[in-house]
Amino acid sequence: MIFAVPQDDDREIWYANRLLVLLHPLDPFTVWAGQFREPGEAAEELHAAVGRPFPFLVPLLEEEGEVWNWIQDNHLLLFETALWSWSPDRKTWPEDRSWTTFNEWFEFEFLDAPWDVVAEPLHSNPPPAEAMEWD
Repeated sequence: MIFAVPQDDDREIWYANRLLVLLHPLDPFTVWAGQFREPGEAAEELHAAVGRPFPFLVPLLEEEGEVWNWIQDNHLLLFETALWSWSPDRKTWPEDRSWTTFNEWFEFEFLDAPWDVVAEPLHSNPPPAEAMEWD
């Protein structure tokens, strides 16, 4: 559902038809990501980078149970996207990417549908072509 809320004469604020889910990395992800530390990168820099949650826009679902079901049904997509953001080389990924492992590696946070306060239309772009390969 989209609601237009007038802000001023130049633009409107729109309620996006998505929920925001944040995946907060837990220790197993942090340990795994540590292998990709750049030469000379301070441990604090890596810790700060790994500590940032992964934001995902997911379908706007009415019930919390529906959101949980969607997350469980799509956990592999979320898991592999988070892994890919650190290493597009699948050979470096953990072999076990089950629902159980996903829960050990991430904590989730659900946020309400975000307000879009930018005047230009929302759109999505694919990642750069060189990053499209997952193998």
